[in-house]
Amino acid sequence: MRWAERAKKRLPPDAMSSTPSRSTSTACWARSGAWCGRASTRWLADYLRDGLFNHGLTLTFFAIRIQPYAIEDTQCEAVRVTFCAMKRRDIRALITGAGIGASGNLIRALRAMPSKPYIVGVNDDRFLIKLSLADRNYLCPKPASSDYVDTILEIIRRERINVVIPTEDNVVKVLSDARVRFPLELLLPRKRTIDLCQDKYALNVFLRDRAISAPFTHEVGSLRDLDRIFARFSRAGVLWCRSRHGARSLGATPVATAAQARAWITQWRDLRGLKVSDFTLSEYLPGRHFIVHSVWRNGGLLRAQSIEVLSYFAAGNNPSGIFSLACLAKTVNASSPLEVALSAVRALERHPSGAFSVELKESATGVPSITEINAGRFPAGVTALLAVGKDNMVAVFASAALGRTISVGEPHGSAQEHYLVRDIDAVPGVFSATDLLEGIWRVPLSSATE
Repeated sequence: MRWAERAKKRLPPDAMSSTPSRSTSTACWARSGAWCGRASTRWLADYLRDGLFNHGLTLTFFAIRIQPYAIEDTQCEAVRVTFCAMKRRDIRALITGAGIGASGNLIRALRAMPSKPYIVGVNDDRFLIKLSLADRNYLCPKPASSDYVDTILEIIRRERINVVIPTEDNVVKVLSDARVRFPLELLLPRKRTIDLCQDKYALNVFLRDRAISAPFTHEVGSLRDLDRIFARFSRAGVLWCRSRHGARSLGATPVATAAQARAWITQWRDLRGLKVSDFTLSEYLPGRHFIVHSVWRNGGLLRAQSIEVLSYFAAGNNPSGIFSLACLAKTVNASSPLEVALSAVRALERHPSGAFSVELKESATGVPSITEINAGRFPAGVTALLAVGKDNMVAVFASAALGRTISVGEPHGSAQEHYLVRDIDAVPGVFSATDLLEGIWRVPLSSATE
């Protein structure tokens, strides 16, 4: 264990006889002179106990005893710290964005575990946090604040948190940038991976350079570039215009001409402050929409699930007819999207760790292409589908963050078809395909011609 190795470096070579085990009583020795007496003996005990806690263990018995101990033929005092009856620690999770739909989905998924976790929620919005389902909630600074990480670290210390699950891209980046300050494993992808995935154009270039299916895309340097970009697409038809940063389909719409693209980008520049260079134009993909979510640890795939999005919130109220949040989706066995998604994750990292949510759209010929990858978090709208069955992916993530050995029956997704139904102000519902019509009646009507 890393904490034990750090302790050993501060001791004489023979000062520690053994390190704590998960199941048996054991003892470790430490020369008390190195910590100047009993007060620092307590520090040593706390240090070792915290190390065990961060590895998912708890102590039912803990004892400290001062006694003579010989080091290099010199008689001196030493500390004997005895650990007994150690057991696995329950999950104590911190969820960001407490009160928003994404956090509620994660909390419900965690509470579906056989061993109920303790959950702490944080949010900088004092109104939204009142909707939180967490056991305890903290108001915190905005993620962009210099005090945000310090506040999260203090909450982790107070609440003895051992799992952190972020819900938004900006929080993922803040945690990623400060990961060395955290006393626990965040189970995040590498910083370089997170930064790349949060720039959709840079990710597109990365994937295409590695022959991984992604839509043909151009960045917009200035409004004067638009005619030239349209001319580069061989076939007439609409293109997809969107921002290279952000979520929730920011600045996204289909455009049929350079004039339409110019008007759309100008409006976002003038009214919302986006830069012209924030936009891209890519080939329009009219086919099915897939999300492939996967959880990894140290290069090993723990669980993946493919989902097809069937309809969207407010789809009829925008020019594209689609939106990033699904109101109807289902689990699917889709080998092609799954293969493309997993190959992309392995291209991003040789030894992936953490959560990866890959979004794909099919071309007119049915070829799936990656439109974006959300690295380090669960997808906001379809988490309920990922918690179905015994291989609850949120539970898999939490267990992996504690370093536990995980056995999953269906690592490439459930063979059963389940539907997710969502609406505003309603708890998401998940139904098996065979249960969709259960308890629903129809009124037979006579033919109008009779």
